[in-house]
Amino acid sequence: MERVLGSLSSGLDSMRSKPSRVYFFNLLLSLSPFLGYLLVFKNYIMLREATGMNQITSVSTETLPAIDRIIGLGHLPHKVVSAYTSPFLDILAAIPYLFHFPLPLVFAGYLIASKRRRRDLFGFLWCAGWVNFIGVIIQFIFPCAPPWFVDTAVYSELDGHLVHVGNNEAGFQRLDELMGSQMFHNIYGASPVKFGAMPSLHVAWPAVILFCKPWVSTRVGVFHVAWLVWAALYSNHHFAIDAIAGILLALVVNLAMLRIWSPFPPVSLFRKDEDERPVLPM
Repeated sequence: MERVLGSLSSGLDSMRSKPSRVYFFNLLLSLSPFLGYLLVFKNYIMLREATGMNQITSVSTETLPAIDRIIGLGHLPHKVVSAYTSPFLDILAAIPYLFHFPLPLVFAGYLIASKRRRRDLFGFLWCAGWVNFIGVIIQFIFPCAPPWFVDTAVYSELDGHLVHVGNNEAGFQRLDELMGSQMFHNIYGASPVKFGAMPSLHVAWPAVILFCKPWVSTRVGVFHVAWLVWAALYSNHHFAIDAIAGILLALVVNLAMLRIWSPFPPVSLFRKDEDERPVLPM
């Protein structure tokens, strides 16, 4: 632990040794897409009302299930995955979901602490920021209900209004009941984006790390993404197409940095080092 903290401190000292104005400008620039994401995310409800998007686009409850039935050959993948539940599986699904929140900070800390990867910090922040910003813009324009809403919603036969729906913590309600707490209920109840199923940013974040060269190995990076895909389906928080869209979004942004433009040296799994050409064919 002392060695890790020492490396992190050394990394920060090394960064401070650079001209402060240049470093601050690069840091601010690399964080600007993420700041844009936070602006939209925190003010999601107000912005939809102010822009009239509530009248232009309504919440879709049929598009994602229809696509998933094609993917699942007539079956809904999230129902297949969650057909059997147990406290052990609930905990296994909760681990990557809870780690989702500190994940970018932990990976950024790893980049700072690693002399070999320190130069990748700004490129990673830039990539992750754009994935989040584009993701929340898609959710802003095309709000989609998650599986737990679609599966539990009950509508009035008289006027079609919603009369009942399950809790927004979905499958994690079982863990709340097991622990005698409302941890997951409070986490999901506080989110201003209730219908942001597609794309899944829970899946997109580990995908960003995978495509920006994961910290342990590519296999571990792939396992992390697969673990979150399973957890998203098992907990009924996402459809399969949401997870696929999250991975594709991370891939497209990463390749755009590599092939089109980025203000920072591209950080990509498809590039051996900054002096070599991309591994993938044009």
